[in-house]
Amino acid sequence: MSALSYDSPAALWLEALPLGNGTLGAMCWGGADVVRFDLNDETAWSGSPASESRQGGVGPEDAARLLEEARTLIGAGRPIDAERAVQAMQSDYSQAYLPLGRVTLRLPASSTTGYRRTLDLGSAVHTVSTNADTSDALVQTTLVSKPHGVLMHVIDGLPDGIVPAVEIHSQLRELGRRDGALWLRLPSDVAPGHETRFPAASWSDEPGASLEAAIVTRVVTESAGPATGSTGNRVVLFIATGTSYAGIGQTTVGTARDAEMAAELRIDAAIAAGSAIVLAEHIADHRALFDRVSISLGEPSGAPNASSDARVAVAAGHEGGSLVADPALAALLFDYGRYLLIASSRAGGLPATLQGIWNEQMQPPWSSNYTTNINLQMNYWGADVANLPETAEPLFDFIEALAERGRDTARRLYGARGWVVHHNSDAWGFTAPAGGGTGDPAWAFWPMGGPWLIRHLREREAFGGGPLLATRFWPVLRGAAEFALDWMVRLPDGGWATSPSTSPENRYLCPDGRTASLSTSTTMDISLLRELFQTVLSTAAERSAADRIEDLAFVREVGERLDAMPDAPALGSKRGISEWADDAPAADPHHRHLSHLYSLFPGGVVADAAVRLAAEQSLVDRGDDSTGWSLCWKLALWARLGRADKVSDLLRLVFRPAETGAGPFAGGLYPNLFAAHPPFQIDGNLGFTAVLAEALLQSHDGTISLLPALPTELRSGSVTGFVARPGVLVDIEWADGALRSATLRARGAPVQARIRYAGRTTHRLIDTSGIRLSSTDFDESDTA
Repeated sequence: MSALSYDSPAALWLEALPLGNGTLGAMCWGGADVVRFDLNDETAWSGSPASESRQGGVGPEDAARLLEEARTLIGAGRPIDAERAVQAMQSDYSQAYLPLGRVTLRLPASSTTGYRRTLDLGSAVHTVSTNADTSDALVQTTLVSKPHGVLMHVIDGLPDGIVPAVEIHSQLRELGRRDGALWLRLPSDVAPGHETRFPAASWSDEPGASLEAAIVTRVVTESAGPATGSTGNRVVLFIATGTSYAGIGQTTVGTARDAEMAAELRIDAAIAAGSAIVLAEHIADHRALFDRVSISLGEPSGAPNASSDARVAVAAGHEGGSLVADPALAALLFDYGRYLLIASSRAGGLPATLQGIWNEQMQPPWSSNYTTNINLQMNYWGADVANLPETAEPLFDFIEALAERGRDTARRLYGARGWVVHHNSDAWGFTAPAGGGTGDPAWAFWPMGGPWLIRHLREREAFGGGPLLATRFWPVLRGAAEFALDWMVRLPDGGWATSPSTSPENRYLCPDGRTASLSTSTTMDISLLRELFQTVLSTAAERSAADRIEDLAFVREVGERLDAMPDAPALGSKRGISEWADDAPAADPHHRHLSHLYSLFPGGVVADAAVRLAAEQSLVDRGDDSTGWSLCWKLALWARLGRADKVSDLLRLVFRPAETGAGPFAGGLYPNLFAAHPPFQIDGNLGFTAVLAEALLQSHDGTISLLPALPTELRSGSVTGFVARPGVLVDIEWADGALRSATLRARGAPVQARIRYAGRTTHRLIDTSGIRLSSTDFDESDTA
């Protein structure tokens, strides 16, 4: 069983354990007599569709003047002066994802001998047991059901007649309450914590200026019997939530009372079904996704009942590194990432935020929003390879909404066709540059969110997801490319460039020793736009004859622009890959972002030997230690370079208690195994699933590579159910660092595949019945 286990209740939020169905999130504290659930609803955001328009920013005439001023100053070698013009174009900020409330039950005090709380990742069920194997045994079982849309908490073992009282609290503004229900108003505006010039929260009674919400609870008893599986009376708590949110960019609908009525209907249905049915249908729904993949990396080491956080702490202190002591931790964290993605991102909902769907703060770090210069994308890196494509549907819907909302921003700020999104967004589809007029352009100015998001659509196709870009997403792809075409500027030599251009969140050193953020044609800009234009050309060829005629002028423009662009990545004078066009040195050579290496990962450029060596040098220059999500990006890059030794080095930094990291940009794991930026960001968890898979299986270059970067700590193990491009299911078993067997099965039409292992290849036709290979079946020298 893949599970997180602890021998005491949570004392802090980062010790509580997460449940979720993509909409309703709950942090379970696991108290034996005080039962606490911190609740989130994926639609509980500050603000409204009008939030962006009420903020600062400039009109088209001023924007055109400021943009021309910035470009002129950059061209004149005055990039620092150009920053003021760019700042003048900023809006304030995106809105915040907020905590909804807290539900507490108080049970009769009793002995807590033999306490244990467990989160079973395979069933998505949280269990607290006390006084096991005694007459006072008490078992509490909690789940958040997707089929029924409720949280269900079952208590078995209470004395007859005991029905615990329910308390509901919230940090939001209370509109009213009745027995078992609370009506709430959310703030009309919440500023990020770093924006101290603005009120932390603003409230408005103006209709439509903010959301209303409801928390509904109900406690029932069920008699013992086969239907319950209980030997005594069973007490069951149901919780449901709702808000007046109607969709990205949509006007709010209804009131808190309406949200309450919808929640009541879900609870009614769950009660009518009974706790046993709710449990069974919940487990079946979860396992239909979770059981597609399995991973085994050995049995847990140490004491049989050691808490999960204790395992991390003990393993981190091992002389050979954490995974030498307990390699099964890697499998646990891999499964945890899959679990968290399933729990926080389901079809029909919103994407996972910086914290998934779990947040306790009214001013969460970076507003717990959608950050599109790495973090939102990393959340979904593992969706395809781990065979969870449904979990990316919210991201795809979000991209469509941004493409619509971003058209006005592209026109207003840049006089451009198409659509644009900068580095922050929210549930309302915020697309403008944030910063409030003072934000450092290094992070606040980056109009390249669209091209990076397009990569996820391209990847879905590559993994066998069908012709999405040529059909449903062609307007999105075309709009992103139209913006890119209009955004670029012509150079005196006839070439094309991006200006102003940044390398997300990093700055460079000017000749006079000062630092600047704005440049021309950073490596990441060129990497993204070359990939975008190549995607347009390949997709256009798949369109119908009539569509191709209609698209002819546009496609010709894209092809001509691609031919006139510089190559990327460019090699720098210090043996690494240049981050800026003029090879300026980074102000922070150890910066957490690795934007100049985008084309290697997550991009799919097949690098030659010179570029690979330069990429290695760039990674060495950046150093190993960094934030949780940056460690994942570095792990993915080292894995793609085939450097198993460096994968091992960085895994040691992932598997350490967060409090032992040195400095504000050192990752690790909190007691509940949430990944530390620090603070908590879920991209480090979701990203880990993708990068461990990258060490075991790669397929970006047209070849299916088995165990391409297997770290020495994981010398023996097995995986089943991985997905390789172009839609091949892969099972792998290895022992003592060597392949024992691999089974490959096509999910659809037969695939002619080139398969690589340990420097040798074989060519095979793979159909749905599959093929099985051993290490002796690779008989061709690998000259790729």
